[in-house]
Amino acid sequence: MTEPLRVPVEVLRRASQILLDHLEGIEGEVVLLDPDFFWAISPEQVYDVFNEPSEFTVGQLTECLKHLEEIVEDPSRSLSYGLVWLADVIRAAGAASVR
Repeated sequence: MTEPLRVPVEVLRRASQILLDHLEGIEGEVVLLDPDFFWAISPEQVYDVFNEPSEFTVGQLTECLKHLEEIVEDPSRSLSYGLVWLADVIRAAGAASVR
């Protein structure tokens, strides 16, 4: 078994800022995302690359964004799963802005 990947939070913070600044330079202050729904794979299956996922669910970007806006309005509502919502929206924004 290999050692877990050690990821400095500061690298995530700086990379996020740089990439979001880049996105804003391309798209402006608002990114248009369409469609709203996406396939989601359970955390237990998404990183199990030796077995094909057998269970899929549907996620919704508007729901993810709603949760993120609630966190922005009241940071005391922050929870680690918010990073998953953020990742879902950022993944869609990155895919939508690729030219």
